[in-house]
Order: sequence, then structure tokens, then C-alpha cells
Amino acid sequence: MAQIVIGARAPKSLAASSRFFPFFATVVIVQGVHVIEHIIQLFQVYVFDVPDEDALGLLGYIIQFNGTEEWLHLGFNFTYLICLYVLVVALREYVDLGVIPPWSYLTFAIAGAGVESWHMVEHVVIISNVIRHSGCPCPGIGDQALSVSDTILHFFYNAIAYTATVIPFWFLMKTRTSTGRARSGR
Repeated sequence: MAQIVIGARAPKSLAASSRFFPFFATVVIVQGVHVIEHIIQLFQVYVFDVPDEDALGLLGYIIQFNGTEEWLHLGFNFTYLICLYVLVVALREYVDLGVIPPWSYLTFAIAGAGVESWHMVEHVVIISNVIRHSGCPCPGIGDQALSVSDTILHFFYNAIAYTATVIPFWFLMKTRTSTGRARSGR
């Protein structure tokens, strides 16, 4: 006998989330390109001997203000962080549906949204130094505290947040693929 729970919210089906998946996929793709930019910066510094402060990836040479690409990073990372907060809320439903394992969701919330939140604090500190100096030097908190270059540090911030985002995306893709095969009879 079916039990009726009054006041409980019925979970949406995956098919009802037609706008969610393209949003999540876009976040994964765009952040993937951003991580590639940071890999390019690592190559510039450690393979091509470009000084750390001159290694701007590709877009950093095109989009600059106050003689630095830091404004580009601030805007990009702020947008990414807002997207992650939206995903933290939206992905919770997929945990309840059994699509995304709880450990994957917690990894995403802590290592994705949490690390990216700290990364945003770093960029606010960096921008405050850009404003103070009308450009760089513009150190953040972590690079000074850890005595590591910001190229390395920000690569790791982005790699951690991105990896934590890809994990629940993989589970969602896996479910969508198997659901699509089941519907098509394969």
C-alpha cells in the first residue's frame, strides 16, 4: 500500500530538469578552460622561463586593467563561485534521488564551493593590493603565508575546485546516459 505524506515535496524527475543539466555542463566546460589557462601559465613559467609576474595564460594578455589580469580573475572567479553556490543547492535534490552519492556531494560542497570561497577571499585581497599600488605587486594571503608563487597556488585552488565539481557531474552524466539507453531500448 502506498503511503501518502502530506506536505512532503515530491522529487522532480531527471527529465524535469531540462535547464539544470546544460547549466551544470556549461560550468564544467568553462571552468575546464580556466584550468587549462592555469596549466598554460605553469608551462610559461616552468618550461618557457617566463617570469612569474609575466605569465598571464592566454586571456590575461588580452584582458588587462591597471596593468594586470587580476581583474579578469576576480570577475571570473566571482561568477564561478556564484555558479557553485547554485549547484550546492540544486545538487542536494540529486543526492535525495540517489543519483549523486552523499560523499560526492560533500566533496563538492567542501572542496569545490569551500575552496572556491577561500579562493575568492584571496582574489579580494589581491585586488585590494592592485588598487593600493595602481597595479602589482599584488600578493594574496596564501602565496605570502606559504612562500609559494601565486601561479602554483592558484593552479591548485582551481584544480581542487574543478575536480570536486567534475565528480558529481560524472555521476549525473552516468545516470543520464543509462536513463537514455533504457529509454531507447539499448
